[in-house]
Amino acid sequence: MIQKTDKYTELSDFEINLAVAHIVLGKDNYDWCPDKKEVYLAGIDGGDFLPHGYFDPCNNPTDAMPIIIENKIGLSPMYHSNKWTADCLDYDFISVNKNPLRAAMELFLLMKDAENENNNNG
Repeated sequence: MIQKTDKYTELSDFEINLAVAHIVLGKDNYDWCPDKKEVYLAGIDGGDFLPHGYFDPCNNPTDAMPIIIENKIGLSPMYHSNKWTADCLDYDFISVNKNPLRAAMELFLLMKDAENENNNNG
């Protein structure tokens, strides 16, 4: 049975982007500015932090699509409203949002939560 969950709906785009960055980019490949609410792609050269772009998968298809494709996340419009659903056949939940990329990133985090729970229980 597919269930809709609201676990991540109350978080800001910045908080979702930061959580996704931690999983996808790894801790040494990004940084963030809580005041500006931005996540930066980064590298370290000789101990110096070198930002070289933004990471915004909730709003930037260039950041989101590799995650969507790799994790086989499907996006579908809800014809009776102006929202989108994100789902994956391997998991029993969906995410719904006006922004399709945001819905996909919420689902991605739910998928990773389920994987972590399975790894901890198995």
